[in-house]
Amino acid sequence: MCLFCASSLPQGKIHFRDLCPDCGRELHICRHCRFYKPGVYRDCAETVPEEVTDKERRNFCEYFSALASLPPKGEAKAKDARGDFEGLFG
Repeated sequence: MCLFCASSLPQGKIHFRDLCPDCGRELHICRHCRFYKPGVYRDCAETVPEEVTDKERRNFCEYFSALASLPPKGEAKAKDARGDFEGLFG
């Protein structure tokens, strides 16, 4: 699901220059990646060599793997907070 307009993401691999067919925004962004984890080192669950500073702009990360869908806003924050808390003891 597109972070900006909530339309479904294209099936298959999302390439560096792909745009949302509905809103025209860039799709190959950290916020659409399954490895995006706010609060962890560089906000990424992968060991990326360089930090991507703008998580809502196109990047050339080789680890990018599109999310199947985005969690609802409130649930995402609660899940991130819960994960951060559990990470303190793991």
